[in-house]
Amino acid sequence: MQNMYTRQDANAFFLAILPVIMLIAGFILPESAVSGLGIVALVLAWADRRELKKQEQPAPSFWWGIISPVYLWKRDRWQQKPVRLFQLWIIAMVISVAGTLLQLTHDNNSALAESACPIVTQIMKENNRRATCISITNMQETASGRFWKAMALMNTGKEMPVTIEIQGNEQFYVSIPDMDLAF
Repeated sequence: MQNMYTRQDANAFFLAILPVIMLIAGFILPESAVSGLGIVALVLAWADRRELKKQEQPAPSFWWGIISPVYLWKRDRWQQKPVRLFQLWIIAMVISVAGTLLQLTHDNNSALAESACPIVTQIMKENNRRATCISITNMQETASGRFWKAMALMNTGKEMPVTIEIQGNEQFYVSIPDMDLAF
Protein backbone atom coordinates (compact mmCIF):
# COMPACT_ATOMS: atom_id res chain seq x y z
CA MET A 1 0.00 0.00 0.00
CA GLN A 2 1.56 3.23 -1.17
CA ASN A 3 0.29 6.33 0.66
CA MET A 4 2.82 8.91 -0.48
CA TYR A 5 2.60 11.08 -3.54
CA THR A 6 5.73 11.44 -5.64
CA ARG A 7 7.00 13.48 -8.54
CA GLN A 8 5.24 11.05 -10.87
CA ASP A 9 1.95 12.34 -9.45
CA ALA A 10 2.60 15.90 -10.70
CA ASN A 11 0.07 15.69 -13.55
CA ALA A 12 -2.65 14.55 -11.16
CA PHE A 13 -1.68 17.32 -8.74
CA PHE A 14 -2.02 19.94 -11.49
CA LEU A 15 -5.35 18.39 -12.47
CA ALA A 16 -6.48 18.81 -8.85
CA ILE A 17 -5.53 22.50 -8.72
CA LEU A 18 -6.71 23.29 -12.26
CA PRO A 19 -9.81 25.19 -11.01
CA VAL A 20 -7.58 27.69 -9.18
CA ILE A 21 -5.26 27.96 -12.18
CA MET A 22 -8.29 28.71 -14.37
CA LEU A 23 -9.49 31.33 -11.86
CA ILE A 24 -6.13 33.10 -11.94
CA ALA A 25 -6.00 32.83 -15.73
CA GLY A 26 -9.45 34.45 -15.83
CA PHE A 27 -7.94 37.63 -14.43
CA ILE A 28 -5.15 37.66 -17.02
CA LEU A 29 -6.50 36.08 -20.21
CA PRO A 30 -9.61 36.76 -22.27
CA GLU A 31 -12.66 34.62 -21.48
CA SER A 32 -12.37 32.62 -24.70
CA ALA A 33 -8.83 31.54 -23.80
CA VAL A 34 -9.86 30.49 -20.29
CA SER A 35 -12.67 28.29 -21.57
CA GLY A 36 -10.08 26.53 -23.74
CA LEU A 37 -8.13 25.63 -20.61
CA GLY A 38 -10.74 22.96 -19.91
CA ILE A 39 -8.99 20.84 -22.56
CA VAL A 40 -5.96 20.89 -20.27
CA ALA A 41 -7.83 18.55 -17.90
CA LEU A 42 -7.89 15.86 -20.58
CA VAL A 43 -4.23 16.40 -21.40
CA LEU A 44 -3.27 16.15 -17.72
CA ALA A 45 -5.38 13.01 -17.27
CA TRP A 46 -3.79 11.47 -20.37
CA ALA A 47 -0.25 12.31 -19.17
CA ASP A 48 -1.00 11.04 -15.67
CA ARG A 49 -2.45 7.79 -17.03
CA ARG A 50 0.62 7.30 -19.21
CA GLU A 51 2.90 7.83 -16.21
CA LEU A 52 0.92 5.35 -14.12
CA LYS A 53 1.05 2.74 -16.90
CA LYS A 54 4.84 3.20 -17.10
CA GLN A 55 4.98 2.32 -13.42
CA GLU A 56 2.64 -0.63 -14.06
CA GLN A 57 0.00 0.85 -11.76
CA PRO A 58 -3.76 0.77 -12.32
CA ALA A 59 -5.11 3.92 -13.96
CA PRO A 60 -8.59 5.10 -14.90
CA SER A 61 -9.37 6.02 -18.48
CA PHE A 62 -8.14 9.47 -19.41
CA TRP A 63 -11.70 10.28 -20.52
CA TRP A 64 -12.54 10.59 -16.85
CA GLY A 65 -10.45 13.77 -17.08
CA ILE A 66 -13.60 15.41 -18.44
CA ILE A 67 -15.00 14.90 -14.94
CA SER A 68 -11.81 15.64 -13.02
CA PRO A 69 -13.01 14.79 -9.50
CA VAL A 70 -14.14 11.34 -10.64
CA TYR A 71 -10.79 10.73 -12.32
CA LEU A 72 -8.91 11.78 -9.17
CA TRP A 73 -11.17 9.69 -6.91
CA LYS A 74 -10.78 6.57 -9.08
CA ARG A 75 -7.04 7.12 -9.43
CA ASP A 76 -6.41 7.25 -5.71
CA ARG A 77 -8.83 4.42 -4.90
CA TRP A 78 -7.29 2.11 -7.51
CA GLN A 79 -3.86 2.82 -6.06
CA GLN A 80 -5.15 2.30 -2.52
CA LYS A 81 -4.23 5.83 -1.51
CA PRO A 82 -6.32 8.24 0.55
CA VAL A 83 -8.34 10.49 -1.75
CA ARG A 84 -6.17 13.55 -1.09
CA LEU A 85 -6.10 14.68 -4.72
CA PHE A 86 -9.90 14.54 -4.84
CA GLN A 87 -10.04 16.57 -1.62
CA LEU A 88 -7.55 19.06 -3.07
CA TRP A 89 -9.76 19.39 -6.17
CA ILE A 90 -12.80 20.11 -3.94
CA ILE A 91 -10.85 22.82 -2.09
CA ALA A 92 -9.61 24.28 -5.38
CA MET A 93 -13.17 24.32 -6.73
CA VAL A 94 -14.49 26.09 -3.61
CA ILE A 95 -11.75 28.71 -3.99
CA SER A 96 -12.56 29.05 -7.67
CA VAL A 97 -16.29 29.53 -7.05
CA ALA A 98 -15.61 32.07 -4.29
CA GLY A 99 -13.21 33.96 -6.54
CA THR A 100 -15.71 33.93 -9.38
CA LEU A 101 -18.45 35.31 -7.12
CA LEU A 102 -16.11 38.08 -5.95
CA GLN A 103 -15.29 38.90 -9.57
CA LEU A 104 -18.99 39.01 -10.48
CA THR A 105 -19.65 41.40 -7.59
CA HIS A 106 -16.82 43.61 -8.80
CA ASP A 107 -18.16 43.50 -12.36
CA ASN A 108 -21.64 44.49 -11.15
CA ASN A 109 -20.17 47.43 -9.22
CA SER A 110 -18.25 48.50 -12.33
CA ALA A 111 -21.41 48.31 -14.44
CA LEU A 112 -23.29 50.42 -11.89
CA ALA A 113 -20.49 53.00 -11.84
CA GLU A 114 -20.42 53.16 -15.65
CA SER A 115 -24.19 53.61 -15.76
CA ALA A 116 -24.22 56.30 -13.06
CA CYS A 117 -21.61 58.57 -14.66
CA PRO A 118 -23.84 59.81 -17.54
CA ILE A 119 -26.62 60.43 -15.01
CA VAL A 120 -24.28 62.65 -12.98
CA THR A 121 -23.51 64.62 -16.16
CA GLN A 122 -27.22 64.90 -16.94
CA ILE A 123 -27.99 66.18 -13.42
CA MET A 124 -25.21 68.76 -13.74
CA LYS A 125 -26.60 69.98 -17.09
CA GLU A 126 -30.14 70.19 -15.71
CA ASN A 127 -28.77 72.47 -12.99
CA ASN A 128 -26.88 74.68 -15.48
CA ARG A 129 -23.46 73.30 -14.54
CA ARG A 130 -20.85 72.69 -17.21
CA ALA A 131 -18.89 69.94 -15.51
CA THR A 132 -19.20 66.41 -16.89
CA CYS A 133 -18.51 63.11 -15.20
CA ILE A 134 -15.44 61.18 -16.33
CA SER A 135 -15.75 58.21 -13.97
CA ILE A 136 -17.25 57.00 -10.72
CA THR A 137 -14.73 55.67 -8.21
CA ASN A 138 -14.47 54.52 -4.59
CA MET A 139 -17.87 52.85 -4.54
CA GLN A 140 -18.79 51.75 -1.03
CA GLU A 141 -21.95 49.89 -0.16
CA THR A 142 -23.69 51.59 2.76
CA ALA A 143 -26.96 49.68 3.18
CA SER A 144 -27.21 46.03 2.11
CA GLY A 145 -26.86 46.52 -1.62
CA ARG A 146 -29.38 49.35 -1.80
CA PHE A 147 -27.29 52.49 -1.23
CA TRP A 148 -23.81 53.23 -2.49
CA LYS A 149 -21.54 56.17 -1.71
CA ALA A 150 -19.04 57.02 -4.42
CA MET A 151 -16.87 59.79 -5.81
CA ALA A 152 -17.52 61.26 -9.25
CA LEU A 153 -14.38 62.43 -11.04
CA MET A 154 -15.35 65.47 -13.08
CA ASN A 155 -13.70 66.94 -16.18
CA THR A 156 -12.62 69.86 -13.98
CA GLY A 157 -10.24 67.51 -12.18
CA LYS A 158 -12.27 67.68 -8.97
CA GLU A 159 -14.03 64.83 -7.23
CA MET A 160 -17.45 65.19 -5.72
CA PRO A 161 -19.45 62.76 -3.61
CA VAL A 162 -22.53 61.08 -5.07
CA THR A 163 -25.05 58.64 -3.66
CA ILE A 164 -26.53 55.87 -5.78
CA GLU A 165 -29.77 54.22 -4.69
CA ILE A 166 -30.77 50.92 -6.26
CA GLN A 167 -34.54 50.84 -6.83
CA GLY A 168 -34.93 47.35 -8.30
CA ASN A 169 -35.88 46.36 -11.84
CA GLU A 170 -32.41 47.59 -12.81
CA GLN A 171 -33.38 51.18 -11.93
CA PHE A 172 -31.31 53.48 -9.79
CA TYR A 173 -31.30 57.08 -8.62
CA VAL A 174 -28.25 59.29 -8.33
CA SER A 175 -28.14 62.20 -5.93
CA ILE A 176 -25.44 64.84 -5.65
CA PRO A 177 -25.29 66.46 -2.21
CA ASP A 178 -23.11 69.44 -3.26
CA MET A 179 -22.65 70.26 -6.95
CA ASP A 180 -20.30 73.13 -6.16
CA LEU A 181 -17.59 70.58 -5.32
CA ALA A 182 -17.25 69.94 -9.06
CA PHE A 183 -15.58 73.35 -9.50
